[in-house]
Amino acid sequence: MSKLLVVVSATGNQGAAAIKYFQQHVPSYKLRGTTRNPSSDAAVALAKSGVEVVQADTNDVDSLKAAFQGADAVFAYTTFSGILQTPEIMGKVMAGKLPPPVGQYAFDVEVQQGKNMADAAATVPGLERLVWSSLSGVKKWSKGKYTQGFHFDSEEVVREYMNSLAPLEGKVSCLQMGAFADNMINMPERFGLTKVDGQLRWAYPIGESINTPWIDVERDTGAFVKALLDAPGGTQVVGASEYLNGSEYFKLLCDHLGAKGTYTEVPFDSMVSDDPTGFKLEIAQVYAFVNEFGYDGGDPEVVTADELEKRGYKVPRSKIADHIKRSNWSHLAVA
Repeated sequence: MSKLLVVVSATGNQGAAAIKYFQQHVPSYKLRGTTRNPSSDAAVALAKSGVEVVQADTNDVDSLKAAFQGADAVFAYTTFSGILQTPEIMGKVMAGKLPPPVGQYAFDVEVQQGKNMADAAATVPGLERLVWSSLSGVKKWSKGKYTQGFHFDSEEVVREYMNSLAPLEGKVSCLQMGAFADNMINMPERFGLTKVDGQLRWAYPIGESINTPWIDVERDTGAFVKALLDAPGGTQVVGASEYLNGSEYFKLLCDHLGAKGTYTEVPFDSMVSDDPTGFKLEIAQVYAFVNEFGYDGGDPEVVTADELEKRGYKVPRSKIADHIKRSNWSHLAVA
C-alpha cells in the first residue's frame, strides 16, 4: 500500500518543491497538500497534477488535525517573511503602533503556527515521521551573545516543542534549510550585492573564506525530505545543495554574467542604520552568529548531506552554478 505524505503550504516554495520532487522521483507516495485557498490557481494546478488538495490554515489547529489524518509522514514549515510583512505586524510597527523590533512579533506567530502543526501531528495514530524545516537556535548556540535572531530562534523553539510531545517521540526529523539561492536574485540588496559603474560589488558581513550552505530550493528540497523519511527519526541535516565560500560563489556569478566584481567583508553592524523596524539588526546578528559559530551553531547532532549519505541515505543535489545559469539576473546585468 502506498504511503501518504502530507505537505503543509503546498503552494509555497518549499512545499511546491517537495511535491514536485516526489511526483518526479518517488511516485510510490500518495501526496496531500494543504493550502489556505484551494481555489487559487496554484492549488487548482496541483489538484490537476494528481495531488489531493485540502484546506487548512497553520493558524487553525483543528483544520490541521483534519488535514493530517491518515498521514504516514508530514513535511511542515512556516514562512517568517510572510508573517513579518503582514499589516498586523510590519504595518503596525511602521505606523508606530508597536515598538520595534518587528521580528519579536513574527517570532510569536511563527512559534504558535509550529506548535499548531506539532499538536495536529500528535493526533495521527499511524504517523511515522514529521519532517520540520528548521534552523539553528542563534540565542541558544551563541550562549546568549546574540538575542535578535528571531527567524532562526523560532524554528528551534518549535523543534524543542515537537520533541517534548510524547506521541511524537522518535518521529521528528529536521531539515535545517541553507541560504536560499533564490534570495540572491530576489533581494540582492539585503545580501549587499549591487551594480556600480558597470561592475558588481558584494559587501557581505561573512568572512570570504567561510563556507555557506546554499540550497537550490526548487530542485533539492524534496531530495532532503525523502532522505529524512528514510533515515531514523531524530536525524537533523543541513539542507545544502553545495557549500561555497564568498569568493567561490561570487566568481561563479561574475563568470556567468561576464562581469568584473569586488568582494568586501564588512562589519555586521554597518548594516543596521536607518531602520525603524529593527529587522536589519536581526539580519546583522544572524550574519555575526554564522561568522562566529557556523550556520548550524556547532550543534553536534546536525549532520551534512555527505554524512547522511555515508549512513546509506542518498541525497541527490544540484550545483549552484546551474542555479545561477538558469536564473534571471537582468537587474544586475552589466554592459
